[in-house]
Amino acid sequence: MKKWTLYAGFMLCSLLLVISFSVHKTYAATVEQTDIGTVLSNNAANDRTVPTGLNNIGQWFVVPSLTNNNATVINANEDKNKSNSDVIALTQLKKTHSVGAIWADRSQSDQDNRNYIDIDKRQTMSMWMYFGGSRRSNVVAPDPGDGMAFVLQNVGTKAFTTLPSNNVNVGEAVGVWGETNNKADTAETIAKRAIQNSWALEFDTYPNGNGSGQDSNFDTDLNSTYYNHIAYNYPALASTYRQTSNGAAMNHKGVQGLKLADDYWHHLSLIWHPASGGNSAYIEFHFNDKTLSGEPQTGISENIPIDISNFNLTNGEHKLYWGFTGSTGDSAENNLIVFESIPAMVEADATSTIIDESAGDHILSDPTTDEPNSNVVHEGDSVSVNYDLNYVSGSKPWQKIAADIKLPDKINYNSAVITYTDKSGNKSTENIDEFNGMTNNEITHTLAKALYKDDITSANIKFEGTVNSGTTATTTNVASEHASFRGDVLDKDVMTTAFVIKQANKMTLTKESSDPTIGFSAITNLQGKVSYSDTSTTVDPSKLSVVAKVNDGNVTKVDMNTIASGATFSLPMSTDLFSDLHEGTNTVTLYVYNKDDYNTSNTITYTVTVQSTLQVKANPTSSFNSVQAVKANRLISRANDWSVDVVDGRAKGSKWNLFAEATPVTNGSKTWNGGLVYVKSGESEQSLTNNKINIDNGTKSQDGQQTFDVDDSWTKDTGVLLRQSSLENTGTYHSTITWTAQDSL
Repeated sequence: MKKWTLYAGFMLCSLLLVISFSVHKTYAATVEQTDIGTVLSNNAANDRTVPTGLNNIGQWFVVPSLTNNNATVINANEDKNKSNSDVIALTQLKKTHSVGAIWADRSQSDQDNRNYIDIDKRQTMSMWMYFGGSRRSNVVAPDPGDGMAFVLQNVGTKAFTTLPSNNVNVGEAVGVWGETNNKADTAETIAKRAIQNSWALEFDTYPNGNGSGQDSNFDTDLNSTYYNHIAYNYPALASTYRQTSNGAAMNHKGVQGLKLADDYWHHLSLIWHPASGGNSAYIEFHFNDKTLSGEPQTGISENIPIDISNFNLTNGEHKLYWGFTGSTGDSAENNLIVFESIPAMVEADATSTIIDESAGDHILSDPTTDEPNSNVVHEGDSVSVNYDLNYVSGSKPWQKIAADIKLPDKINYNSAVITYTDKSGNKSTENIDEFNGMTNNEITHTLAKALYKDDITSANIKFEGTVNSGTTATTTNVASEHASFRGDVLDKDVMTTAFVIKQANKMTLTKESSDPTIGFSAITNLQGKVSYSDTSTTVDPSKLSVVAKVNDGNVTKVDMNTIASGATFSLPMSTDLFSDLHEGTNTVTLYVYNKDDYNTSNTITYTVTVQSTLQVKANPTSSFNSVQAVKANRLISRANDWSVDVVDGRAKGSKWNLFAEATPVTNGSKTWNGGLVYVKSGESEQSLTNNKINIDNGTKSQDGQQTFDVDDSWTKDTGVLLRQSSLENTGTYHSTITWTAQDSL
């Protein structure tokens, strides 16, 4: 009996345990939120890496003097912060009923350090945010609260929510929205307590929807899906609020429900786009858009229209304060921020491209339905991996740029160089010494030069190599790789395009004509024939492009079907068609690629010799002005249809003389008394009739073809004229001028 009693008691306890478990089935236990020291320990082994960001934040931001302001800047490598980035603690765990704010500082005496958002320029703000909580599965941490808000405003560095009297529960307003503790307060009254002239994007970690007081009902329009949420609105507008039976509620715009207080860092990117072309300004918003290692990930994105009039800017003002506010009520959390950019200092772009140089400099891109092979290269193709940095705007140079690059696999790299371009288009280069010791396709290099709007405006970092899959497999996939560029006031991350290597049906191009010799402006045809290693494949010229390069000049692409008959094409070549073709010996390379799958042929080479030429180009028919026949012994001026040019295609420094000789002027059997003469200013008249006269001379002053306009200097009283020596019968008379251009030593 005693054993039975003990057994029954055990069963009852078990039943109670089961009932208790079923009531709280969502959580197995309760744990504390992670303390700030652990969060900032930067212990990568325990997944406690603090994001890479800026330091010396105090020179660009100000922490205002506010009652119970708990915000502080925890400097890199100091106190609890073991990372190399400054961390802003807006609010902290266990510090309830406190506030936090940090604002861009516009008041520095050094104008280059002034921090603001210029609404007339594209501006990028990027940062990492941490909202407290615990990351343990199936575990709930004590209620985190209340979140924080990103704010644009035109008030100043003292801007913060004004609390109604006797209100100590400051949580739900997160320092930016209007607050109330009285049902009688109107929406207009509440709006006046908010930060004026502002727009805010809130990151809310506490559901203010079932409170008993009038100051904890903002989220009554949101269901349990939005326990943590993101939303935005204009804090100082009455339309942002409404009255309910429990007090004031907020009208949320763009609500996104997601987990914020999860003990992880979250990335935020905000890009201000100014109003232009009749379109309003807007903010491009991206949240959870990249990982701690810098790789992009799918997060939340939205373009948010911004009504600039709500900032009440006057007298042409175009600068806004930006920053963060936060607050805690009965609950608290570590609200932390790591900044990556200061847009007023530097706004710059970083992009990456892979170029298949063997396929007409095709830039790889993600495949689409229309272009399924846009990310395809072929075994043995020559490619370049490029990283382009471009300075857009700012008050300071982007300097001390540390590049940390992981290059794509399956490419045998053979060169690496940085090309800088200044605002005038002048270029300079820098070698990447670390390239020779590269392992695992990884390079870390600090750029020797800074980028700035008044100096060097861009840098191209180029790695060239040959595709080598290391296998005979039909296709090989190559993953996207990450690169970061971290300067003193701006950090940028880029990813290369993932691509596919294919083993091509080899396309062969053969020469079908001999190496030509031509004169300037003369046209020759370079012929090539295309075939496939798979002899059953038919050559379709409509799918092929012919790529021509003369010497080290520009690449020219020609659709093969415009110059081909079947598998053979005939490419016209002349100094007029190809400006890089010059006097003497020229190397012309040709290859063909398929525009559908970017399969590429071998390269063939032609040697094109351009002979030295000196020629005269004159209008075939020119005339003199009509005159009355009754007058004799005079010079008759030319009409406006004369043109005499010497065209010199010889070497620079060559000299020439131009001669002219004319036949008698006749009208049938009638011979004109007088004839064509040449008059040079200040010299005696010379007859051209059956007399070879030196008209002009010159020296070639440039490479390539040079044209001399001989008649341009003639006036109505000089140059070739018609001498009338006696009265003549009316009629039309003719003469032939022979122009001779002669080399002069």
